[in-house]
Amino acid sequence: MKYVIVVGAMLSLESMASEIASLETISIFGQNPLFSEHNTTSIIGSIQTISAEELAKSNALSLSQHMKNRLTSVHINDVQNNPFQPDVQYRGFTASPLLGLPQGISLYLNGIRFNEPFGDTVNWDLIPFAALESVALYSGSNPSFGQNTLGGALDMRVKNGFTFERNELDLQIASFGQRQATLQSGGNNGRWGYYVAINRLSEDGWRDFSNSDLKQLLTTLTYQGDTHHLELFAAANDNALTGNGAVPEGLQAAEGYDAVYTYPDKTENDHRMFALSSESALGNGFTLQANSYYRRNNIDTTNGDDSDYEECEFNNVVTLCEEEDDDVERVEFVGYAPEISFSDISDLDPDDIDGTLNQSATENKSYGLAVQLMHSKKTTYFEHEWVIGGGVDHADIDFISDTEFGILHNSTPEDDRSVSPTGFFDSESQVRLGVKTYEHYLYSGYSLRFDERWLFSISGRYNDSKISMHDRIDVGEGSLNGEHHFNRFNPALGVQYSISPDWDVSLSYSESSRMPSPAELSCADEDDPCKLPNGFVADPPLNKVVAKTIEASVDYHTDGYTLTATLYRTKSVDDIIFQQAGVTQSEGYFINVDKTNRQGAELSYLYQQDNLVLGASYNYLDATFESEFITFSPNNPLGGGRQVEPGDTIPGQPQHQVKMHTSWTLNEVLTLGAEWLLSSSSYYRGDEANENKKLPSFAVANVYANYQVSESVQLSVRIDNAFDRQYNTFGTYGEPDEVLEDVHPEIDEAFFVGPGSPRRVTANVQVQF
Repeated sequence: MKYVIVVGAMLSLESMASEIASLETISIFGQNPLFSEHNTTSIIGSIQTISAEELAKSNALSLSQHMKNRLTSVHINDVQNNPFQPDVQYRGFTASPLLGLPQGISLYLNGIRFNEPFGDTVNWDLIPFAALESVALYSGSNPSFGQNTLGGALDMRVKNGFTFERNELDLQIASFGQRQATLQSGGNNGRWGYYVAINRLSEDGWRDFSNSDLKQLLTTLTYQGDTHHLELFAAANDNALTGNGAVPEGLQAAEGYDAVYTYPDKTENDHRMFALSSESALGNGFTLQANSYYRRNNIDTTNGDDSDYEECEFNNVVTLCEEEDDDVERVEFVGYAPEISFSDISDLDPDDIDGTLNQSATENKSYGLAVQLMHSKKTTYFEHEWVIGGGVDHADIDFISDTEFGILHNSTPEDDRSVSPTGFFDSESQVRLGVKTYEHYLYSGYSLRFDERWLFSISGRYNDSKISMHDRIDVGEGSLNGEHHFNRFNPALGVQYSISPDWDVSLSYSESSRMPSPAELSCADEDDPCKLPNGFVADPPLNKVVAKTIEASVDYHTDGYTLTATLYRTKSVDDIIFQQAGVTQSEGYFINVDKTNRQGAELSYLYQQDNLVLGASYNYLDATFESEFITFSPNNPLGGGRQVEPGDTIPGQPQHQVKMHTSWTLNEVLTLGAEWLLSSSSYYRGDEANENKKLPSFAVANVYANYQVSESVQLSVRIDNAFDRQYNTFGTYGEPDEVLEDVHPEIDEAFFVGPGSPRRVTANVQVQF
């Protein structure tokens, strides 16, 4: 927090300095999160942008849903079946709220890193959709965006009183009990501007027992002088999400498309964020930019599941035991002596204890600052720009987890397969972990344009990271205590050549890296698998991941038309993946895989006229393992211990996607739009060796309409999955008979799926005042 105070004082003094010249327009050749504007072109990799107007017209439920429908190479795995908890995939890399996935996309909100420090995860529910002014998705391993930018970076900017100057109320109702109210207000007096957005959403969810509730607040206070720009940003969230996860394929046929396997599976996010940013023109082409921030996010999870514990007898006393490597270990209960048996502390029948409630609480506190100096100069013969900057990011993390014994209600067809608590906890599953992370970085870049045709860019970033872990239960060997240090310099270079005013070709090479997250370091022992996110073990070291991307593109652009073709290849060294090693999908450990490769081709077309927009894209993705290893996959239908060979496809990634969208303004009051998405088949997670059946391909169509009743009132309607297709976006393996043997003994196949949402109808009324 001290960094926030220091930089805040510095920037406040700066804003009171004499205004000696008008604020200069910055010509940005490169990109990094501190830049306040989004370019439409990129030298290092490519860029896809979304404006506030596009977001508003589409009436999409969330940012991730809009990205899935519009952006090239973006795919969603509905692992949790909650619209605010998606696994967003881009070019084979992931940004997900779930631990256990190979995170590889960095997120920034107003220049502030938005990946959680504990696992590099992304809580999409913390991003208020209505408050976004612009969104940019950068491709490749651009080191300017810092750690975890293995496959791309998502940079989001929010509105302020100079970009939003009105009062607006949006009321929405939708299928599955959804109700939403959003209030926005913004304005300025020429120097000072304010913006505030308040959003409340509740829904029952389209699957059984899947209600969610979101409370979001975001506000900015902006000063815009002749040479200085200062902005104070604050956000708060209090969200409760239910995502009941994958379901056995046979259960859908037996109980319906909305059936759930076990529940509850709840996540609560209590989030606060404050940031202060500044941009000042110093004269003679120099610009100084800075920001400081403080984030606090408390994440509480509760997951009801079946049990690995069984009734057993020790010394003629009945208790609970856990089987470990063909040995039976007697359970020790929290708060009781080690020799106490279950029958000594409870009147419940141990044979009825057939469920568990895995609970965790993570308190993430992160804070930091960044400063950069930029200089731009234009002469008769050339234009160049250089930037140098650096910063620090620190995080304090407290993680606790417990496994509570429960009763799984699954004896009769009328039972709902919920898990009831008993009040007794497993001592061996307790985790109390304190983590401190430190990241210090320096970066610089230089860009040069000459002859009106050539544009060169070179940049690099040095990261120095430390992770200090303190086990608050155990000490010495076998504890979670550990000190880890990672550092690397990552370079990037690019060149663009304008063949003509309409044609550009570009080529870039970039490298980026990420350190293993504290969650991964705490769960890396194959001899002692953990249950994410509820149990961690001693931490054998993991190597940092390094990604290297080469990308080439051809771009044609003229009035109303844009056509782009791109080829890319990203090689990752020491990629981190999660090895499933137990009955449940969350039990396992993290390992480094020597090499993985993600390469592909993209084609996109956009036509824009006054009243018509047509867009289409195609992407081909070849995501493969490039080194052999044994995947445990204990629930694989062919048995565990499968051999993965170089060239095997990474599961969960469709090779082909086709997307089309159109928007037609018929007259001054009516606009019609449609979206169509085709996704090819993909492998189940756990089938890294590519030996079993694949998830089928699917196609989904969405339509929407906006009607301007008057200057201040607009009506909108949107229909997602207009033809009510039933399809699956995600697959994994499990043991359904562990839960269903009494009521559905015929369901014994290991295939679990994450179904896509059925038809959803949404209606809005928007009033400006």
